[in-house]
Amino acid sequence: MLAVLCIYPLVYARIESTGTRVFPLVPKRCLYNVKVITDQSGQEGYTVKDLTYKAASDPFITDIVLSFNTPSSRLHRDDLKHYRILSSDYTFIAGGGALGKGCAQFYKKEHGVAIETAKGAWLGTCDDLGSFTIEFRLYPKKFQDGSVLFSRLGYLSGRKRGIEIELKNQRIIAGLYGIFKHPDGEPFDVILKRGRALQKRRWYHFSLSFDMLSGKLTKYLNGEEDEVQYVTKSGEPFDGVYMPSFGKPNQDGTRQCLDLPQAYIGKNYHGLLDEFRISYRQFEDVAQYAEIASKNYHTVATIGKIPLNVEGVITSPVYTFPGTGTSVTEFRWEERPAKNTFIWMQFRIADRYFTEESADIKWYRIDNNQKNIHLKKESVDYLRGKYYQWRAHLVSSPDGKRAPSISDVKLDYRLDLSPDPPRFLEVPGTGDRKVTLKWKKNTENDILGYKIYYGIVPDRYDGIIAVINGGKITNAASSGNVIQVKITNAVIEENRKQDKWGKLTYPILKNTVLYYFAVSAYDSYKPDTPFNHESSPSPYVTARPYEGSEIR
Repeated sequence: MLAVLCIYPLVYARIESTGTRVFPLVPKRCLYNVKVITDQSGQEGYTVKDLTYKAASDPFITDIVLSFNTPSSRLHRDDLKHYRILSSDYTFIAGGGALGKGCAQFYKKEHGVAIETAKGAWLGTCDDLGSFTIEFRLYPKKFQDGSVLFSRLGYLSGRKRGIEIELKNQRIIAGLYGIFKHPDGEPFDVILKRGRALQKRRWYHFSLSFDMLSGKLTKYLNGEEDEVQYVTKSGEPFDGVYMPSFGKPNQDGTRQCLDLPQAYIGKNYHGLLDEFRISYRQFEDVAQYAEIASKNYHTVATIGKIPLNVEGVITSPVYTFPGTGTSVTEFRWEERPAKNTFIWMQFRIADRYFTEESADIKWYRIDNNQKNIHLKKESVDYLRGKYYQWRAHLVSSPDGKRAPSISDVKLDYRLDLSPDPPRFLEVPGTGDRKVTLKWKKNTENDILGYKIYYGIVPDRYDGIIAVINGGKITNAASSGNVIQVKITNAVIEENRKQDKWGKLTYPILKNTVLYYFAVSAYDSYKPDTPFNHESSPSPYVTARPYEGSEIR
C-alpha cells in the first residue's frame, strides 16, 4: 500500500497573537500548607495555613531524603519520590539510636545504596549548584580507609568530577573534585580533611554546607563547625566566589553534562546510617527554617522541629498555550506582605509536555512584574514553550505570628504564529521530467524556508521537498520578491534520502503524467523539530512534465 500525506488547505480567522492569562484558584492538591482566603473586597487569594507547621521537610527546598525506615528490599524511591533507587542492600535495624522506624546497617562488601541521578534534580543538574547542604547521621562500628558515606563522582571528562564524603584516619573527609573552576575554566579540587576524630559506636550528625553568597564551605559535626574554607578568589568571604557545578563549561558560558553518574551511599562502610538529606539552602538557613542540624530527632516525620520562617507553597497545574514557542512577556501578582514576611515565585516552561511533579524541566526564580522571561537563553534555546507552570512560596515571619497573602496571579503572553501560506503559486514552465514552480516570497521577519508538497491526487501528497542541492529553500534562493525553483528527479531523490520516517513514496516525475503541487512556509523556531511553526499549504497547482516537440 502506498503511503500518502493528506493535507487540506485551511481557511480560518487569524488568532490574536497576544493576550493575558488570569489564573483561577488552583485545585486543593496543589496547595502545600496554604489555605484560600477572601479579602474585604471579595478578592480570593492564598496565605499560609499553619504558622506552627511541624512536618518533616518542605519538598521544594529539599532535594532528597532517605530515612531508612524500610528494609532494603522495599526501598525503590527516596522519601520525596524525586529519585529512583537503582539498587539497595543493607540490614534494616530498629532501635539502637535510630530515628523513626529504624536505620540502615552496612557491613558487607556488597552493601550500599545506588541512586539514579535524575535530570532536572540537584544530583543531575549541570547548572550552578548554588547553596546546598548534604547531611546524615552515622554510627561507625569499624574504621577502615575508603569507607564511602556518600559519593556522586563522574570520570567521563578524563578526571574525577563530583562530591565524595568518606572516612579516613577516623575522620570524615569531604572532597569536592573538579566542580569549582578558575576564571580560565580550569577545574580544581577542594578537600576538607581536618577536624575531630570520631569514636566507635557513637551517633554523630554530619553536614557539608556551601554558601553561594560568601563562598563559605563548611564541615559540621554535631552542629558545630569542624572545618571552614572560603572558595573565593582571595580566600576571603564574598571576594570572587567560585560557583560549583557538575557540568563542564562551554565557550558561550553554558554548561553541558558529560555524564550522569550514579550516587552511592554506604559503600565499603561498616556501621549505621540514618536520615540522609540534601537541601538547597546553606546550613544556617536550613537550621533556622527547620532545625534539622543538631537535634536528637525522633522520626523523619516529626524530627522534633520547631520551624522558623515556615513556608506555604502553591504549585499550579501545568497550563497550555495554543502553540509552541510562546513568549511570556510579563508575569505578575498582587501581594499583601506583613512585617518580616516574604513571597518568592518560580516559573518554568517547555515545548514538550511535562507533569506537575516532573523533575526534568528546570525551575527559574522570577520577580513580581517580571519581564523578558522569553529572552532568557537556556543552552541553545530561549525560554519559550507551550506548557508552563508557576510555583509561589509564601514565607511567614520568624516569630510565627504573621503570614503574607497573594492573589490575582496573571501573565501576558505573545504567541509565535505560523507564517501565512505562500501566495501566487504558479507553474511558469515544464520540461523533460521536470517542473518549474514560482511563488511570492513571504515577508514575515522570522521566515526560514519553504516546503513543496507534491503527489498525483489533489490534496494527497506522496513527497515533501525541503532541500535542493543540499540547501533549504529560502528567500535567498531567488532575487526580487519571488521564489523560482526547478523540481527534477535528482531533487526528488535527494529529499527521499533525507526522509527519516520512510513513509512517503516520493514518486519520480514522468512525462505526460499530471502532478499536483502546493507550497508551505515555516519559521526559524526550532526547525526540523515537531515544535516548528509551519503554515498550511497553499492552494495547489497542476503541472504535466513533457519533453516538447522533436521538431525545431
